[in-house]
Amino acid sequence: MITTHHVEAFRRDGYVILDRLIDDQTVDRIKAAMARVYEGNYTADRRPPAIRKAVAPFGSAKSVQWVLNARVLDHELWQLSISRELGECAARLLVSPCVSIVEDQLLAKPPNDGLPVNVHQDYSYWPFSRSNHLISCWIALCDVTSDMGPLLCIKGSHKWGPAKRPSELILGREDNWLEGISEVKPDEQALAWGSAELKAGGCVFFHALTFHGSRANQSNRWRTAMSLHWASEECKADLAETRHHNYPYFFARLKDGGRLVNKYMPQVYPIYAEH
Repeated sequence: MITTHHVEAFRRDGYVILDRLIDDQTVDRIKAAMARVYEGNYTADRRPPAIRKAVAPFGSAKSVQWVLNARVLDHELWQLSISRELGECAARLLVSPCVSIVEDQLLAKPPNDGLPVNVHQDYSYWPFSRSNHLISCWIALCDVTSDMGPLLCIKGSHKWGPAKRPSELILGREDNWLEGISEVKPDEQALAWGSAELKAGGCVFFHALTFHGSRANQSNRWRTAMSLHWASEECKADLAETRHHNYPYFFARLKDGGRLVNKYMPQVYPIYAEH
């Protein structure tokens, strides 16, 4: 599934696009699960009983709405998140012997203009990992055309080093869309972009330091996607950085300086026998 060419492209560009990685039947199941979660219908709630309550999406109706870590709410989403096949893709691209799933997001970008998602690095939102050797996979749940605000990645930007979060992520403006790169972008370097215009089931894998964002959705259709995020073997927990996380229970029983692996963030490749 992942070839030497893919690994070399990922190392060079910081991302790689794969067509139709997810089959149509799985896409339909994930779309149905996404609808359930947004409606507050949870089929397999894995959260501690004391905090099982309705989950309100983050974001804005003007830009993008997302549900964080929906895999603990729905069986279909959990099964996709712990997929050995997807985990193997992530591990091979990271050149890591193993990976654990640390986050997922359901993403719904509204139609008819709206606002852009400012360019950023995923790692700036994951201070709980002492290493930036993580990878994301953005999976299209609909056919994504150029007018829908597809995911855009800056080629080679994973080599610029870690940056601060942009002052605004989802309510940005065209004139500050690139604010996040200002402190780390090499002087005079031209920006080369990759656009994830995909059929449903296609995906883009990108490094946690790869700058990415999206323009407004100018079509009359919702742009829907799911993203999965894995940590490599070298990612160790910084528990001091978990105190203000939206879901602190996700870090249960982790040791400071230990691997990011527990019941909520299982190792998915290779799969532990007890999983």
